[in-house]
Amino acid sequence: MNESFEALRRFFETAEVARKAARPLSDEAEVALVLDGGQARFVMRGGKPAVLEGPAEAPDFTLTLPDRAVARITALKSDEVGEFGIEFFKLMLEKDPALKLHARIDAPTSKLLAHGYLGVLAQGGLKVTWWLIKNGVKNPKAAIEQLRGGK
Repeated sequence: MNESFEALRRFFETAEVARKAARPLSDEAEVALVLDGGQARFVMRGGKPAVLEGPAEAPDFTLTLPDRAVARITALKSDEVGEFGIEFFKLMLEKDPALKLHARIDAPTSKLLAHGYLGVLAQGGLKVTWWLIKNGVKNPKAAIEQLRGGK
């Protein structure tokens, strides 16, 4: 596919922090990845994360990741899930289109809970929570509605 696809595939297959972050997810979890080189998907298979070529079938989220955003995420050397969570949210707030990550929630809340995403958020812990509050995300419900494409 392309360099970003390979970098994400390697990251989720080999980085302990990526496997740790994905551990709470069920095998039904699926995220659509729109990369500069085409479509891919993040899935869980047998409790292990994988990045596969091709469009997602029933995504919980759709993430649009420019090459430079992928490079920034996969270059982090931290073993803390919270550090990756903060970097993810920093990329969502980026002004530079070459770095800006776009996220859209595609699934209902019940499906997100059933697929284990709350567990992923919990792993970021207070570090991510405080960073979000410090950076103006004071109303999580409004932020979620915005990601759903609401008003």
